[in-house]
Amino acid sequence: MTQTDPSAETLLIADCPLCRKKVLATVRGEVVEPPDDDIGREEPWRVLLVACTLCQTAMVLASAYLHGPNEWESPENVWPNGAPVVDAPSPVQRAFQEAYRCFHQANAYSATATMARRTLELVCKDQGATSGNLVKKIEWLQQNNKIEGRLLDWATALRFVGNDGAHGDAVKRQDAEDALAFTEALLEHIYVLTVQYEKFSERRQKTEARKAAAKTSVPAPQSPAAKV
Repeated sequence: MTQTDPSAETLLIADCPLCRKKVLATVRGEVVEPPDDDIGREEPWRVLLVACTLCQTAMVLASAYLHGPNEWESPENVWPNGAPVVDAPSPVQRAFQEAYRCFHQANAYSATATMARRTLELVCKDQGATSGNLVKKIEWLQQNNKIEGRLLDWATALRFVGNDGAHGDAVKRQDAEDALAFTEALLEHIYVLTVQYEKFSERRQKTEARKAAAKTSVPAPQSPAAKV
């Protein structure tokens, strides 16, 4: 948690992409975005422009609102080298961001694979797959039309690579990078594209219903004989 004091220069801890380590960074600008129902953001969101105190590299950090006045979670890098923000539940998002940081900031490939697998487990739990081991949970996702086809293959691949990381087997850089990509694709499909398609389908159904109602409300034309 961090607190800002407008009367003093604010310093935060950030991951500098040039220094390749955690550094103190000076806050140069701040924007607080209000809650937005359209994108499912229930709390304010704080975005900071900061500069590394060692090399002056610019970075963008963000943090979520906690509960008290001017109280925020510890800010995390979103640019550069920040984890992509997917509109997923907080536990899922945090696990994915940790996997991303393990890869891009720590070069910890086994940890990356382990956290990618953890993200998949949290997705299963969030979607309702809570019984059995991860194999059974992935099968549940398929049987309930949450994933299919190639996405099922990717989920299975995540499980295998994650097992390697969790059991102490060395995970190669390319495998860890692929695991991140597969994880992001799954999150995008389940939490973004699926929701977007459902909203699209709902709009189309309403449009078709209005068209059908308009057709039935228009009187049928009378024949010439009926007018006499």
